[in-house]
Amino acid sequence: PGLLLCLALWLSASPQISTLCLSLMTWWFNSCGASGPQGPTQAQCDSTYRNTNVSVTVAKEGSLRGVQMWRVPATNRYLISAYGAAGGKGAKNHNKRNHGVFISAIFPLEKGETLYILVGHQGEDACPGRNPHTQKICLGESSVIEDNLRTEAGAEWAGGGGGGGGATYVFKRAAGSRDLVPLLIAAGGGGNSYMEDPESSLDQIPLEQFENSTNAPSTSGRTGAAGGGGGWRGVPSTAPGAGKSLEDGAEGGSSCPLAVSRLGWSTFGGFGGGGGACTAGGGGGGYRGGDAAPTDELTADGQNGISFMHPMGEIFLQPLAAMESHGECDIKVQLNCSHCQSQSCRREEDSHLVLCLCDEDQVLAGDNVTCVGAAGTPLPGVALVCAGVLLSKRLVQKNELHAVRGRLQSPEYKLSKIRSSTIMTDYNPNYCFAVPAPSRSPGSALAPLASRALGHGAFGEVYEGQVLGMSGDGGPMQVAIKTLPEICSEQDEMDFLMEALIMSKFSHENIVRCIGVSLNILPRFILLELMTGGDMKSFLRQNRPRAGHSSSLSMRELLRMARDIACGCRYLEENHFIHRDIAARNCLLTCPGPDRVAKIGDFGMARDIYRASYYRKGGRAMLPVKWMPPEAFMEGIFTCKTDTWSFGVLLWEILSLGYMPYPCKTNQEVLEFVTSGGRMDPPKSCPGPVYRIMTQCWQHCPEHRPNFSTILERINYCTQVASPTAVFSRESRESRLCLSSPDRAVLCGGYEASVCECLPS
Repeated sequence: PGLLLCLALWLSASPQISTLCLSLMTWWFNSCGASGPQGPTQAQCDSTYRNTNVSVTVAKEGSLRGVQMWRVPATNRYLISAYGAAGGKGAKNHNKRNHGVFISAIFPLEKGETLYILVGHQGEDACPGRNPHTQKICLGESSVIEDNLRTEAGAEWAGGGGGGGGATYVFKRAAGSRDLVPLLIAAGGGGNSYMEDPESSLDQIPLEQFENSTNAPSTSGRTGAAGGGGGWRGVPSTAPGAGKSLEDGAEGGSSCPLAVSRLGWSTFGGFGGGGGACTAGGGGGGYRGGDAAPTDELTADGQNGISFMHPMGEIFLQPLAAMESHGECDIKVQLNCSHCQSQSCRREEDSHLVLCLCDEDQVLAGDNVTCVGAAGTPLPGVALVCAGVLLSKRLVQKNELHAVRGRLQSPEYKLSKIRSSTIMTDYNPNYCFAVPAPSRSPGSALAPLASRALGHGAFGEVYEGQVLGMSGDGGPMQVAIKTLPEICSEQDEMDFLMEALIMSKFSHENIVRCIGVSLNILPRFILLELMTGGDMKSFLRQNRPRAGHSSSLSMRELLRMARDIACGCRYLEENHFIHRDIAARNCLLTCPGPDRVAKIGDFGMARDIYRASYYRKGGRAMLPVKWMPPEAFMEGIFTCKTDTWSFGVLLWEILSLGYMPYPCKTNQEVLEFVTSGGRMDPPKSCPGPVYRIMTQCWQHCPEHRPNFSTILERINYCTQVASPTAVFSRESRESRLCLSSPDRAVLCGGYEASVCECLPS
């Protein structure tokens, strides 16, 4: 109702429009139904924006023809998100297109200022063709171009490439001047070539680039047979295929003359400086235009343009190739969280009130501003009485069981009580011990002593202890002792036995080493190498930035942890083993210091991972929905590509410093969100190339997800270019964790990505 009232006041041009109404609004700008090399008209935009809160004036002539002009309604800080247009598809290269780039930043704007918005158009596709000859080529009934492209006399045929996508430009005029000042430029995608390169791979996908200096070159891209993309400014080109710079009108380029003369194949670049096509694809527009291939080759795609953010802005999301169609731009008032002690807040959906947010170990005080320790917050009287009644009932029911378990859970309890086993198990030939099986006779190697409790695993307590006779020098070895309580079900015993068999099977530097197992005495236990750094999830949370203190973790350190786990996953993949639960809670660290090594371990230290983080699907089965791909929780299909999806979520956990994926969504909501094409947006400060790895892992089709060898290559590249210094601070991480929805395209999946819900990261 509040939004509807605000919209009604806006449409009536009422002076009663409040600050709250403005803060609830999003102004969405699109191509106004226009396409091709030229921009929209005033009539087209009037029709498109009728009955919306958007009102623009479209320039009719000159270099700004087709540019939409919007007046800022109030002085504030605005979040501007720009989406460049995608490149066109080639005649026989139509499985995917080069996506336009998405970039988002925050700018201070003054009331009454005019923003100029040029929304890029998608580069034209080569097919379905404009005449019988080109239609036959598109249908695969003719191969005249590839058969006769090159002869001793030179090229006889040309055409079939896709046009370059136009960039989306947001700019204004300098105060007291007619000079144009670029604020945000989202580059267009390059056009596809006639044919797909059979030797291309995910590793060859170009990485997004952006400039944030007004002194950086802003020229148009190189033109070959196909046209290069237009830049912000540049020397006008005489080639008809070259996309024009913004200062020259930003029109898309036309097809190369040979394609038009021989086949009548006219494939334009999109408005916003997209280069025209030949057999090669046209370059995308941008602050600096994308290059076209110097020679007209069958498999030469046009390059993406270069994006831009003015230094006066604050980067919100790094550039990412994300848009699959025409460009877009949306603008909204940035939520002001300066009054909150945590500097983090969100807007309540129903009341639209701004709610301050606190860390997980704190709660919001009565003043709705400060955060206090959760332990110090008194419960309301009624809730306290109810809690007491429930607790008393539970204590009565569990009293006898706790009495028996009390002695077993003592850290000093010696794990050497012998009792003949009462459980019969069948031998499974698919599993064998990779380490020597423990002797069944009593001995020092089988008598570990627990020194202190580390935490609680899926089955029972986990202790730190020592074991003799297992180290090379004969001295005591520090180990983790994972136990199974005497009081347990037969199914628990079977599960514990299976886990022991599985863990003893593997031998890899990034998988927690199983030193030994004891299954013929009570309590049963597994001896694992001691990981003093604890579980990764807790480590990341402990190293989050706090008030007045930035995180000590650098991007390079985070990526090294991700690389370690990817190495372990590659080992599992090569051995045809599916883990099914790759997550930060199941990864352990050798030590908390900078020399830490991350390893896959199949137990965590927190009880809550077996409750809210899991989805119970009948019987006992507990499924980690937030880490699972659609085919796993919908159809029960688990493959090596299941672990690829889970690794993408783990990478998100690492870059968010241990936050729960899909913030504020229940498991059922996650089921619906993911199956409808929704994906998480990157955490704040996540580099575009790293988020690209995540989105590749989250492809809907399992076959389109990369294997772990490819993932490792991409992580290694990102690690080489990552900053060795700490990159996270409290100020830079406010209100930044977002979710994607199917309203925008996500890389490689045909799904779409937007900022729809923001929470503290």
